[in-house]
Amino acid sequence: MMDAQDDQDPLDLSAGDAACWSGLLCPECGAVPEGDRARDPSAPCWRCGTVPAEHRAEGS
Repeated sequence: MMDAQDDQDPLDLSAGDAACWSGLLCPECGAVPEGDRARDPSAPCWRCGTVPAEHRAEGS
């Protein structure tokens, strides 16, 4: 008996969110970014105002 999953491409990433969001969390407070901010390192955190790009530059 075949499951519906048998027909799915294992490399098809359009099925949902990434498994690990840890790289997107605010480096200061750990907030999960929302909307367009999730992929924009120049957007300030909605919770604490930290700009991830600036935080990473200071840490280098």
